[in-house]
Amino acid sequence: MKAQQESDIARAGVLLNSFVIPNYEKWYQENFDEGATARVLPTYRDLEKSLAAQIASFLLKAQTEGLKDVEVARFDKNCDDNASEQTFNTLDARLKVFPLYELRMFEGNQFKRLFAFAYIDGGFRFVLTPDFSQGGLSMEAGRQERIQVAPQKISVVKQGGAVTAASLINKVQPVYPEIARQERLSGTVRLHAIIDKEGNIRELRVISGRCSLARASVDAVRRWRYRPTLLVGQPVEVDTTIDVIFALSK
Repeated sequence: MKAQQESDIARAGVLLNSFVIPNYEKWYQENFDEGATARVLPTYRDLEKSLAAQIASFLLKAQTEGLKDVEVARFDKNCDDNASEQTFNTLDARLKVFPLYELRMFEGNQFKRLFAFAYIDGGFRFVLTPDFSQGGLSMEAGRQERIQVAPQKISVVKQGGAVTAASLINKVQPVYPEIARQERLSGTVRLHAIIDKEGNIRELRVISGRCSLARASVDAVRRWRYRPTLLVGQPVEVDTTIDVIFALSK
């Protein structure tokens, strides 16, 4: 920001280019699960050459709007009920624990934020986070039979939650988080799930729900097992939604 203000184009360019992750394909594969990596890499490849310019534009626009106060929020392994579902899903997709940072620029009640950064190879780099609402995975509930097909072969069947629940053969009950009890948090956590051909949870993401309740839901539902779904006698994967309801006793 200082280099931009002083019109030091060379210095600003060096700093902005340093935000790009060196060898980002290898880094994502080593640090995020398969589903997240598959979503983010095509976008990172497309944006690699323009990423520095886009960050520069963000900073310049924020300064032009008078947003000169800067804060950084650190997201680690702990839940933060002020974090969005997207932030939760990104943290949950990590293969190992490392902090992610959100840049916040503000003035009074006006603010902009940029998520996420990580400390990689001696510097802070911009981490493009996976969009779990994209990539062919619908977040809608219901019994729509939209099917991903290869010639003469059905690979994924979309089912409503009630249909899928009927084939559940092993259910692990989520533990009500103590912090949620203390804060009197209740409600429904909605999850998007891909169930593999053997009836195991292959991919699980949060669509909506407070973080502490979502954490407990994900930890339990990942251990659920279903009866394999057959279509024309052949096992298929199932794309579905799962609702986990937390209710406090009076």
